[in-house]
Amino acid sequence: MKTTDKNAHEGHRERLKSRFAAEGIDHFEPHVILEMILFYALPRRDTNELSHRLLNAFGGSLSNVLDAPLEELQKVKGIGENAAILLKLFPEVCRRYLMDLSDAGRIVKDSEDAAKYLLPFFMGRTNEIVALMCIDGKGKVLFCGQVFEGSVNAASVSVRRIVEIVVHYAATDVILAHNHPGGIAVPSGEDVRVTEQVANALHTVGIRLLDHLIIAGKDWVSLAATPTTNKLFATRDGFVVF
Repeated sequence: MKTTDKNAHEGHRERLKSRFAAEGIDHFEPHVILEMILFYALPRRDTNELSHRLLNAFGGSLSNVLDAPLEELQKVKGIGENAAILLKLFPEVCRRYLMDLSDAGRIVKDSEDAAKYLLPFFMGRTNEIVALMCIDGKGKVLFCGQVFEGSVNAASVSVRRIVEIVVHYAATDVILAHNHPGGIAVPSGEDVRVTEQVANALHTVGIRLLDHLIIAGKDWVSLAATPTTNKLFATRDGFVVF
C-alpha cells in the first residue's frame, strides 16, 4: 500500500471511530457497522469492500451475517477464521448480556414472563436448543440453561438429566423451551411427545411442568395454552398461561 493510500485508509478508520464515540451506532448503515467490526480482525485491510461482500452473500441483512454459521462466513472471499470468529462473537455476547440483565432475582409469574426471559437465550442460535428453567414456589428463577442441542426427539432428549438438574436446584416447577431456527413457532408431533415424556418423569418426583415454549425469532407459542396439549401441564396458583 502506498504511503498516501495508507494515510487515507487510517484517516477513514479514525473518522469512523470518532463518529461512533460521538453518536453511537444508531445512524450507522449496516455495511459501516460490519466495516468497523472487521477493523479489529483485519487491521491492514480495507474492510469496506468486505462488508459489502458479506451483506451480498447473506441477503443484505446485518442480522443474517451475524447469525450465519462460522463455516459459511469463511467461504466469503477475504474472511478468514479470525474475522469469522469476531463476527460470531457479537450475537453470543449480546445474548449473554441480555441474560445477565435478566438474572438477578427474576420472578416468573406467567408464561409471558418466561418467554421474555428466554427469548434472549435463543438469539443468534442456528441449531435447535432445549432450555430448562427451574423456579421455586414463589416463581423465583433458580436455574436457566441449555440442557440439549440438536433436533428435539424423545430418543435424544435426556429426561434423566432434566430430572437431576431440577432435583439439584430443589425446584418446585419447571418450564421447558426450545427453538425452531429459521422456522415458525408451531409445535411438531415430536415436540408434543417429548413434552409428555418430560411431564410424566417430573410428576414421579413431585415436580410440576408448567409450560413448554416453542420459540422462533421473536415469536413464541405456549403449549400449555394450546387446547390440544394443555392437558400435559400442571397448574399452579398465581401462574398464568397465555
